[in-house]
Amino acid sequence: MAVDPQATWASTLDALPKVADGSWAQNFANWYAGRISGITTKASVVIPVGFVFTFNAVVFKNNLSALAPTTSASAGINGFADAWVAAMNASIVVAATGTSGAPASPATTFSAIASAVIDPPSVLLAKAKLQELISAPAVDDGLDSEFPVKFRDATLLLTMTLVGTNSVAPSPSPLTIANVPLI
Repeated sequence: MAVDPQATWASTLDALPKVADGSWAQNFANWYAGRISGITTKASVVIPVGFVFTFNAVVFKNNLSALAPTTSASAGINGFADAWVAAMNASIVVAATGTSGAPASPATTFSAIASAVIDPPSVLLAKAKLQELISAPAVDDGLDSEFPVKFRDATLLLTMTLVGTNSVAPSPSPLTIANVPLI
């Protein structure tokens, strides 16, 4: 599944119920998770045999729920960004044996994957993208909001590193493929 177009991010966020109770955090966490569930990595960098990214929406919701009400754009956006970072750091990436770097060859194909990790520098870069919301103008129409734009842009900045063993026979060696776009 590919990343939804920007218009879908905007329309689905705008469609969330406008509530004054704590359910907004669950709604927002579910909205974001819905935008990235079932996403596959870009085949131009790796050829995934099996790939699963599970965003930790529970951590996101819990951290959003813990935010104190504020009239400060900086405090509010930094709270959102920190909640997102915590959730991203608690999220899980799984890549299956047989995944290859492009072009595929025994030297670039994993016979075993020891780890698949979201790259911390990409999370920090994405957080900075979310923090751009501090200077976003207030809007009357939710479809004009920068929120879905920045969340989509931040998500597209995420990369991962796969570490394991290649498929060279009879002596496989370590294989690392870094800076793979997460989606």
